[in-house]
Amino acid sequence: MKDFRRRPRDVVDQYLPVIDRDTDELVGYLTDVTVDGGMLQSEEPIDENRTYNLRMELDEQIQDSNHIDVVAESKWCRKERNAVFHNSGFEFREVSEDDRARIAELAERYRLMTQ
Repeated sequence: MKDFRRRPRDVVDQYLPVIDRDTDELVGYLTDVTVDGGMLQSEEPIDENRTYNLRMELDEQIQDSNHIDVVAESKWCRKERNAVFHNSGFEFREVSEDDRARIAELAERYRLMTQ
């Protein structure tokens, strides 16, 4: 499978809940992100090639907001052998300029520092 990512993703140092805005149900937890997309971990598999209206819930405000809204398409879903969670990749399709700036700040603020 070809990897279409254009930017390296920033692994976030805490799991942020991601909600389906259409159903108000938890989809999963954000594990890494760029302004173009991200990866979620979830208990249930995510349907591939489906468009979701997502809300990333923030534990602290970024630019006067406690959430980031995006329209995202699920690109893949995998569960490693003996893993508990499914990993799913999303490409952001529709993001306001304000939320795009919030995503960039989220990536910077919550970036897992490795040494």
